[in-house]
Amino acid sequence: MVSKHPLHLFIFLLFLPFWSSAKDTINSGFNVEVIHRDSPLSPFYDSSTTPFHRFTEAARRSVVRSRSYRSPFASTSSIESIVHPDTAEHLMKFSIGTPPVPVLVVIDTGSDLVWSRCKPCIDCIGRSVPLLDPQQSSTYTELSCGSPRCKALDASACDKGPKCNYTYGYGDGSSTSGVFSTETLTFDTTDGGTFSIHDVAFGCGHNNSISFNDHLYGLAGLGRGSYSLISQLGPNIGGKFSYCFVPFQENTSTSIMSFGDHAVIKGNGVVSTPLLGEDSGTFYFVILEHISVGGTMLEVPPPKASGTGNMFIDSGTTLTLIDSKIFQQLKQALNTVVKLPPTTDPGKTFLCYNATSRDGFPTITFHFAGNADLVLHPLNAFTEPSPDGLVCLVMLPTDGMPIFGNTVQQNFHVSYDLVGKKVSFKPTLCSKVSK
Repeated sequence: MVSKHPLHLFIFLLFLPFWSSAKDTINSGFNVEVIHRDSPLSPFYDSSTTPFHRFTEAARRSVVRSRSYRSPFASTSSIESIVHPDTAEHLMKFSIGTPPVPVLVVIDTGSDLVWSRCKPCIDCIGRSVPLLDPQQSSTYTELSCGSPRCKALDASACDKGPKCNYTYGYGDGSSTSGVFSTETLTFDTTDGGTFSIHDVAFGCGHNNSISFNDHLYGLAGLGRGSYSLISQLGPNIGGKFSYCFVPFQENTSTSIMSFGDHAVIKGNGVVSTPLLGEDSGTFYFVILEHISVGGTMLEVPPPKASGTGNMFIDSGTTLTLIDSKIFQQLKQALNTVVKLPPTTDPGKTFLCYNATSRDGFPTITFHFAGNADLVLHPLNAFTEPSPDGLVCLVMLPTDGMPIFGNTVQQNFHVSYDLVGKKVSFKPTLCSKVSK
């Protein structure tokens, strides 16, 4: 990620580690597998629940998550993510240290810090939770409070002792505290190889809120901040990464996340829109210009400030949140096209229709800047029928910042180019993407 602002560029360069690979990964890129938290491969999976129930639980997490979002352009005096850490929807495995210790973490484009529970662990007393023992790794190094990377993370770190002690807060009031350190991360690639990145700055968390899930080691932030995993991979991946999320109902398949040249998408059907709001830090902002359904075009209010977006893309939010006034217009347009009486779910949250399949439901097109038109088929825009025969829209109104969530991104290959400052989409059968 290259910034036109010298201070941003300096902070970014401080966090660049170095890499090694058994293959020429810097030129060709690499792929890793990602699983949805409701997949049978996930420790969260509950076989007794229905797909519709799992969706409603994911929707509940989305609503909780969205309530944390405030203006991303507001200043803050402490390091924090405004999202809830336990509401993200996808998990990744990689290894930390030498010898490598496999860990399972939440991945989240809505936050930046990479961190893991570490020994000694205050919040782990009396609990059976996975955690790292940094003293068993030959590549573990604690950053000093006076180191440039420590100062870039938290200017007050030196007030807490000789080590780079950090506290990173989340929007729900939870936090992780520990020592900001460096380690080697190793990824098992889908072609059977490995990719290692050395000297990665991460939080070795010794005191973490008990609300963090017991099944997970921690979290890998994929935002645009200088200490996120994406930024620390930096020039090793040319500022490029992508994912292709398999639809939830195909939950026996893993999804793919790609880095470097493997993240570049080409061919028919690719559309691109500018990435904006670089100065806001974490988020991937875009401009949504219109929404269309059934021949009705709905105009979306433009961004409130030049150089910013009016929506951001978030892999960790299940639902798509739309400006409240536009949502009411969308609701009216859908009620005209769908030849069924509208209703709501039992929780009176969603716009629903009594139906036993999604056949006959309309497409909804999101028109982004740069003539990037994304046609959302019923699989993207509506739920699977519930056991009671309800099909519901996977979108809700918001008076806050609109969010392009992960359900509408299913079966799209979504590619981020932080150097070219654009995000691209290609309709793709994600379960068939080469692994």
